[in-house]
Parts: sequence; structure tokens; C-alpha cells
Amino acid sequence: MLTRILFAALLVVTASLNAAEKWRMQYYYDKDDSSISFVDIQCPSARRCVAAGVQEEGKHVKGVVVVTSDGGASWQIVEVKEHPVSLFFLNENKGWMVTDHGIWQTEETGRTWKKLKDEKDLQRVYFLDESRGWAIGAPKLVLETKDAGRTWAPLDAAEKAPTAPETTVYHWATFDGQRGVIIGAWTLPRNPRDLPDWMVPERARYRHQYPTVTILLQTADGGKTWTQISTSLEGTVTRFRYGAAGWGLALFEYPNSSELSSEVFKMDLGVKNTRVYGDKSRAIRDLALLSGGDVILAAIERHGKSNDLPIPGKLKMMRSGSLETWIDMDVDYRAVATRASIAAVDPRNVWVATDTGMILKLTQ
Repeated sequence: MLTRILFAALLVVTASLNAAEKWRMQYYYDKDDSSISFVDIQCPSARRCVAAGVQEEGKHVKGVVVVTSDGGASWQIVEVKEHPVSLFFLNENKGWMVTDHGIWQTEETGRTWKKLKDEKDLQRVYFLDESRGWAIGAPKLVLETKDAGRTWAPLDAAEKAPTAPETTVYHWATFDGQRGVIIGAWTLPRNPRDLPDWMVPERARYRHQYPTVTILLQTADGGKTWTQISTSLEGTVTRFRYGAAGWGLALFEYPNSSELSSEVFKMDLGVKNTRVYGDKSRAIRDLALLSGGDVILAAIERHGKSNDLPIPGKLKMMRSGSLETWIDMDVDYRAVATRASIAAVDPRNVWVATDTGMILKLTQ
């Protein structure tokens, strides 16, 4: 009897939480013969957000950012000269954009940009302050600046990883105070003649994951010194976000796995890992740790067995305060995507942008 009462109470609490919070559409680029695919979103404050991506109009493709200065009540499109790859903001005004041809900087929250550096194959930048920062990418590349991007020098620790440069990419960087991590991966190259898995689903179903070596560059002194760890893992760590007391959450993606396309682990960078989420029907694309301790996941509903099918699925948003029980949140029915990125300022100001031209905000 007591068990039934507790279970009923849990259902009531879950229903009330779902009813109270909803992901509402704030921006939707929906025009004939034109589309926008957002690759990243950053919100340095509750008022200001920038989403970056590419706009396609027929055969013409150009870079764009979409900006707001009123918490998402209105958004404006700003054209940029190159195709965005990722964003990073240090404060409400100053930010950087990695493009397919270099690094750009803004001091007006994305409304104007100036180029800092020409460089292809970069993935991200991370700045500790206005002077010190790192740019990461391929081939096996980590660059450091100590003078606000005027000059850049290779990071020796990144070059010492025991992997081939032509197949090694550093793709994620984050800090929490003085501790920080840069994550890279080496993957056995595929035969260029291979068709994508979504065109040959039976092959993907019975093939093991391609071997992946994960490279972790770690610092405990704000980037003055780095240690390097290389380990063979199944899948690629595409996201890592620091939590409290020395642990963090890592998103593993498995592009060629037949069972799970992704999993989320609570980990302390290789010493002990505990899986906290995995669902065969959903592909996790991003995660956010809120200041109050809750975690939000952005996922896409999968189609069939293949993990790289280029057909948008329903956007699924989940929340947990325990990392054991996950609650599905109410999401605008129009929200579909293949990729999604989360930007969280605080528990009351969280956004998600999709590669289908949508920006949604968590509202109560």
C-alpha cells in the first residue's frame, strides 16, 4: 500500500514538473527555398545570446549569426564572411567564433566581427581571460595565445600524443577555475569508397565500433603545465562539463554502434566512470549542468538502427537532479533536428538551438 502511495506521489510530482516547464519556440527560420542550420549557441547573460550557423538558399551557402539582446523576445540575423563552426564567450560582450577558415572576435555580442587569425580545420577556442586562450583542431593541433590572439604558438603537450597527426583531432576544451581539459581523438580512417551507414543499415548493425584513442590534456594550474593521457575507448567523448567535487559529465557518441548511439557518464577523467544515461531510442547531442545541481540533456529521437540517418527526429529534452531518475520535459511539437546545442546561464535561462533553424527557451 505504501509503495503504491509513493509511486502515485511520484507521478503527481512528475506531472506537475512537466506542466510547469516547457521548451517554447523563440525563433524558427522557416522560409521557402532557404534554411539555417545552427552549429552552436552561446548565451553569456540572461539578456544576450548568439546562435551561429550556415544559411542555404538554393546553391548559395553563407555564414550567419542570430543575436538577441532582450532575452530572446526578438532575434536579428547578421551575415558573417565565413562558415561558423563554434562559439565561445568570455562575458556579455566579448566572444570568439571559429569558422572554416579561422578565428573571429566580437566586442558587441555578435553584431560585428573582426578576424584574428587565418587557420583551417579548427574546432573550438577557449579563453581564460581576454589575453590567454587556446585554439584546437586538426591535424593534432592545439595553439596557445598569451596576447589576446595577436600571436599563437603550438602546445607541446598536444604534439606528444602517440597518434598520427593526419587522423588526430582536438575537438573539446573546458575549464573550471584553474583545472581544465582539452579532449582529442584518433580514429582509424574509413575507406573513402564506403557508403554511409544510413545507406547500408545492415552493415552498421553487425559491425563493431571503429577503434578510437581518446587523448586527454589536463591542467591544474590554469594551463601553465599540462599532462597527457591517451586511452583506447569505444566511442568518442564529444562533450565534457565539470561538476562539483572533482567530477564531470561526459557525453560519448558511437557513430557506428548498432545498439546505442550515445551514453552519458559521470566520470573523473578516466579513473572511475559510471553510466547515468543511455537509451536505444534516443541520440544524446548535448548536456548542461545547471548551477543548482540539475542536469539537462538534449536528445534526438532515432529512426531505425542507423545512427547517422540524415532525417530529423523529434527533439527530446530531459532533466534530472539525481542522475538516476530522468524526467521528459514538454517540448514544442514542431521541434525536430539531427543535432542540438544547449546554452545555460542559470536554471531560469536555458536555450537550445537546432540544425533545423530553431531556438527554444525553457520557460515556466
